[in-house]
Amino acid sequence: MRTSIWSYALMAAGSCLAQGDLAGLLSSQEDLSTLLELVSLVPGLADTLAAASNITIVAPTNAAFDAVPRNVPEGEAIEQKNDSIAIGALLANHVFKGVYPSDIITDVPTFAQTLLNSSYIIPRQPFSNFTGGQYNGLVKNGDDVCILSGEQTISTVTQADIKLGDGITIHKIDTVLSFGPPLQLYTYRAGYLAMNAALEAADLGIDIGLTGADEKGLNISDFTIFIPKNDALSSIGSVLETADKNTLQQVLKYHIIPNNVIFSPSLGNVTIPSLQGDNLTFTVLPDGSAWVNNAKITFANAILYNGIAHEIDAVLNPGDFDRASLKPSAPASERIAFPSAAAVPISELPFSSIAFQGDQETYTKTPALLQTMIAVPTSTSGAATTGAATGTQSTPTPTGAAEFPGAANSLFPHAVMALPVAIGAAAALL
Repeated sequence: MRTSIWSYALMAAGSCLAQGDLAGLLSSQEDLSTLLELVSLVPGLADTLAAASNITIVAPTNAAFDAVPRNVPEGEAIEQKNDSIAIGALLANHVFKGVYPSDIITDVPTFAQTLLNSSYIIPRQPFSNFTGGQYNGLVKNGDDVCILSGEQTISTVTQADIKLGDGITIHKIDTVLSFGPPLQLYTYRAGYLAMNAALEAADLGIDIGLTGADEKGLNISDFTIFIPKNDALSSIGSVLETADKNTLQQVLKYHIIPNNVIFSPSLGNVTIPSLQGDNLTFTVLPDGSAWVNNAKITFANAILYNGIAHEIDAVLNPGDFDRASLKPSAPASERIAFPSAAAVPISELPFSSIAFQGDQETYTKTPALLQTMIAVPTSTSGAATTGAATGTQSTPTPTGAAEFPGAANSLFPHAVMALPVAIGAAAALL
């Protein structure tokens, strides 16, 4: 049976092939032979994927697969070729729900969901835990179309809009998409060591994306978290020195929005409840800067295993915040939300234990593209919109994004029924 899958004949010339001929398409492209080999390791994947409709496949080239380090989950799946769950997870992360031709992708990123879901679990880790599928982004960068994924990874489309019938669009990419890391692993790799240690000390009892008998906690998938810079926590060091564990827990929970995946262009002048219970007040100014209470979002839309993280320049203090009191021209040192707080050197903060210390995959340089995106400006007097409250976008839905006949249960082993697509537009902030 497998022989017949790989022996499909090409049904059309050029880059447009008949629906159902995925294997033929891949075999006709010399630089996609590694992808063809991986697809062949998941029984029945080629024909079931080709029979699906309204999907976009981002196809790493052979060089892209060769460049993946073999000591990360993606590289292990590629190298060992003996773990169908890991391989299935890797491939599912490269299939978007919805057709995204290159001409609808703009310089304001759209974050769309893929077929990678929480059913892909190996003893060491799960691969994703978003309701409806892992988020990755699509964005225009000058003349290039890029795909954004976990671990601050940017993949550039090298050949766009290869058609497979009417329902499948394929883009070749130069870099394999990365899985989103768990929260505390991200804080370590991104250098947010003070927040990492604070989360460790607070022991919030939440799921951070690990498996095993010793890993227990509340699953808060689909969350948005605001991560203060190291200097922000240092600036309220005197408060942290005297805070008991319960106080620390309440402050950190105030930085989390549960059950709400919010990308930056979905923000407006709204209030949204935090995990702690008090509301967070958001403001987006005409210059494109976005604020949560008195803190500026300085780096946005980091993709995690089960949530989205935004860096902020001040620590948030639970309680009501009056938007009219915001002073956006003031430096962070003058926007401290804890009265009478005094700074303490980071090395003297009352947290000593750091999760994932010694991990070798730290980020040494944040790609310029992720640093230079801006938010979508709104009026400071604007009202909340559905998109702002739910994290979904208000931009047009891509062709066929809400329809996936045959593409949910049978597309990959271990896959569960995909929920209706929930697409969030996103842009990182200055």
